[in-house]
Amino acid sequence: MLPSLSRGLRIALVASLSLGYVAARGHSQPVYADDDEDGGDDGEDSGDGDKGDDGDGDGDEEEDEDAKDQPDVTSGGLFTLKTYPVREISRPLSMTEKVAQLRLSLGTDISAKGAFESFGASLEGIYGQTDNFSLIGGLTDAYNFKQFGLYFGIEGALAYDLINFRLAANLHRTAIPEFCGTATMAPANCTDPITGMLQGNLPDGKYSAGGTKFSVDLGFPFRYAIKPEIAIVALQTLMSIDFNSVTADHVVVQNDANGMPVPKEVGNRAKPDLNPSVGVATNPIPPLSVVIFAQLRIPDFDTSAGAFQVPVTGRVEFSPNQKLDVGLEFTLLNVKPPEGQSPIDNRFLSLFVQTRVGK
Repeated sequence: MLPSLSRGLRIALVASLSLGYVAARGHSQPVYADDDEDGGDDGEDSGDGDKGDDGDGDGDEEEDEDAKDQPDVTSGGLFTLKTYPVREISRPLSMTEKVAQLRLSLGTDISAKGAFESFGASLEGIYGQTDNFSLIGGLTDAYNFKQFGLYFGIEGALAYDLINFRLAANLHRTAIPEFCGTATMAPANCTDPITGMLQGNLPDGKYSAGGTKFSVDLGFPFRYAIKPEIAIVALQTLMSIDFNSVTADHVVVQNDANGMPVPKEVGNRAKPDLNPSVGVATNPIPPLSVVIFAQLRIPDFDTSAGAFQVPVTGRVEFSPNQKLDVGLEFTLLNVKPPEGQSPIDNRFLSLFVQTRVGK
């Protein structure tokens, strides 16, 4: 009886192992019915799987949506110089790691009464220390060096490719325009060619140097792409924290004893200035970029009438490849001018070229 019992135990054990194996195989490799109707055997199904189709109709869409939320990448990580986008809106808000960008610009005053009588040159640079942290610096010049800015600082990402933090030390001064003034002092070009009347409140094309200030500039450069071809850009500058005061910084128009508006030089105290900016960028075709932005300048946060300026700049840029951009900038120095001036009277034009070098 013992041999029969032993043989029965062996048969039961083999049967249990066999059933367990079949059950395990059934969970790990489900069997599909009607393979012929689905259009292929297991080999064809594997081929479809290589294309990202898992057969349920949902996984591919989820993967595509996830991919849209991710920044553009290359096999080595984020952009390199070879993969740097030609389309400006597609470029990262921070400079790519170990890539340097240099920008040289030449400009001239083309104001109503001072066209081509003063010039300026600027050299600026950005270096990507990492993909989300850059060093910035440059020397800007206008009106035959009556106006200049020498700055150096940092820019880092707060939210990658959406908003940055910008902080820069800036030694600078502004050019003070001279005005046509009274009839006895007015240059020949200060009379209207049609009416012959004196245009007393109009800059005559000459400039003097204002006071030199040291400031720390603060900005939160922001870019949000509404569409691949259109983006909102803002807060390249927000405010300047001044460390000294000057007696000549800008011009306002005040009424004299006779109630007539007269331009007057005013200073800038050692108080913060408000300088927010906002604009729109568009890429109608990948190599061509058009940007229009405005800045509100309020010295000492003084919002009283006549104490602020609104310069508006339009930029057209052409990028033949990843390493080179050429373009033109046209600036209306104040679209909300004092009485006696038109928004288009004071203008500046500059031609620029910028190149990128690095890894």
